Amino acid sequence: MKKRAYIIGNNSKQSLSPQIFSYWFKQNNINAEYLYRQIEPSKFDIEIEEVLKQKNVCGFNVTIPYKELIMNKINNVDVHSKNIGAVNFVSNSKNKWVGKNTDWIGFLQSINNKNITIKKSTAIVVGYGGAAKAVVYALKKEGFKKIKIFNRSFEKIKHLNKEPGILAFELESLEENLKNPSLIVNTTPADVFKSSKNFKILSNPVVFDIVYKPKETKFLSHFPKNKRLYGISMLIHQALPCFEEWFGVRPKINKELLTYLDRLIS
Repeated sequence: MKKRAYIIGNNSKQSLSPQIFSYWFKQNNINAEYLYRQIEPSKFDIEIEEVLKQKNVCGFNVTIPYKELIMNKINNVDVHSKNIGAVNFVSNSKNKWVGKNTDWIGFLQSINNKNITIKKSTAIVVGYGGAAKAVVYALKKEGFKKIKIFNRSFEKIKHLNKEPGILAFELESLEENLKNPSLIVNTTPADVFKSSKNFKILSNPVVFDIVYKPKETKFLSHFPKNKRLYGISMLIHQALPCFEEWFGVRPKINKELLTYLDRLIS
């Protein structure tokens, strides 16, 4: 029976993960499939149980809005997922479903770019969903001195003010707090700036939008091109350890793959 993996979310057909996995299947002569599994929130409980019962499913990735909900449906989660509070990667291990998180790995691989240097002073994170939690976790591990988090719902993040080095704010106050960041990370699909004329950034930060489609998002358009990092990098690097665990081969990220994905998102 052919091995199968999924990308699960309520709008998973927008994901480029199947194209990445298909490329790696061909690259490594692997007879397997990676499919979309689009689930409406009202049907999540029923449909996720169907997936977990399929004998040929070796695992699945999880995207918006189920990275936190999936933790209640599986047998175990690893230490990183527990600390983050979100899972993006589930594997069938000895008939047990184990949740892991590779978003934080993909993020770190992306910001540790040879072509760009980022001071580990103040980082700003916009949004606080499952992926944003992984970003914050990675920033802590990387040793950023201060992390400012902005979210539309302040109630969801106000408890973070108790953590050392973290400050929580309402999203409305973002433009008032942009004086000295070394890195700004956007994790939301919305254009978070009301007007490009109303804010001033004195520190010339590196900017990273984990939203990867289109490549040049509205958020990135506010900043110089030589300071931009792109979400497609995080997507590829978080996918690599998933592929390796499920199919036993460490795939290559080569120029051909990057060019192919660039065409899909430009």
